[in-house]
Amino acid sequence: MSIGARLREERERLKLSQTPFAEAGGATKQTQHAYESNRTPPKANYLAKVARLGVDVGYVITGIRAENVAHTPTEMGYLRHCRVLATKGLEGMGLKGLVFLRESNGLTWDDMPEVYQSMQAGEQIDSTGESENAS
Repeated sequence: MSIGARLREERERLKLSQTPFAEAGGATKQTQHAYESNRTPPKANYLAKVARLGVDVGYVITGIRAENVAHTPTEMGYLRHCRVLATKGLEGMGLKGLVFLRESNGLTWDDMPEVYQSMQAGEQIDSTGESENAS
């Protein structure tokens, strides 16, 4: 998949049309189209600006997705909230919030992806995908 295709994929994931997405990056709709059709590579300052929207710029450039990128504005807000809790030594409050959200929406433990199960169990996933107990 090309850089342009991944950029379009990120824009669509964020549910934005080309015009507002381009404007957020300081570009025009025509420039956005040129980026997505691989006629022009996106510029660094543009990528820095769209990263603020939640674009996984590393994925756009390399094709490798960052594990901690938010997929929606709500998820971005929750992630930022959890990071603030961590600075206050309150990491467990974020996990309690995840448990509350899961349970209040009728989701069972088995409904959750393995990566979330391991996070809530206090494990870390290594680069091979194997879980390790966090120390």
